Amino acid sequence: MTSPGSGPGSERIQEILTALIKQRLGASLERVDAALARWRAGEVGPFEAHAEVLAHVARADNLAGAMSRAGRERTASLLRAAYDAGLVEEEELRELTGSAPGDIEPPEDLDAEPAADVRLPAKSDVVNRLLGEGTILVHVDARRDGVSVPDRLRSDPRLVLRFGYGLTPAIADLEVGEEALSGTLSFGGVPHRCVLPWPAVYAVVSEADQRGMVWPDDVPPEAMASADKEADREPEESGKKPPRSRGHLKLVE
Repeated sequence: MTSPGSGPGSERIQEILTALIKQRLGASLERVDAALARWRAGEVGPFEAHAEVLAHVARADNLAGAMSRAGRERTASLLRAAYDAGLVEEEELRELTGSAPGDIEPPEDLDAEPAADVRLPAKSDVVNRLLGEGTILVHVDARRDGVSVPDRLRSDPRLVLRFGYGLTPAIADLEVGEEALSGTLSFGGVPHRCVLPWPAVYAVVSEADQRGMVWPDDVPPEAMASADKEADREPEESGKKPPRSRGHLKLVE
């Protein structure tokens, strides 16, 4: 069989494999479009739509890795996948590989569904970056172990707290640690040192421009089911509250 890097059939092989990549990326993007359409129709919340966007990123990364693996058998396997997708006829597949379709194992890794958050940055990194630019809104499941907030808020799975370096009153002890985000916030004029372990934090958003990140695996079902209402919730921390708005969440770059 001719390898994709040399020989008279190499250009045709590259053409077929490129078409395979385009087809699979297109199918993944169609899933994103469907999720966004459902979000715009009010059928799902923004967290669910965001999760599909992240899943597309993971699928694209997985596809790139799978396609980059070299070798004669690997090339034949990818061509078999192209055959299964209707991108190459059996006669041409036999000519390029020297084998019948049934004698070639299709690549299982092309269909792998990696976790949607495999490429997500650490929560502490996102918080540090956004805090350096201004005030942030931290979405937290206050029921999770290790969370310290006022007792009246401990049962809230969709708690939103406001953190920043230039707030009034100031958060003098604001700390972005390895295990948690912490700082003393004011609730109705009463200070409380809040501790938010990272597993309890599922979204962080810039107050100014709605850039942020969602970690889908940590979003509680209650927030997933009513994410549109959550987008309109004001933070519990005292001080100047941002106006209610339903902006589009933009990924931190």
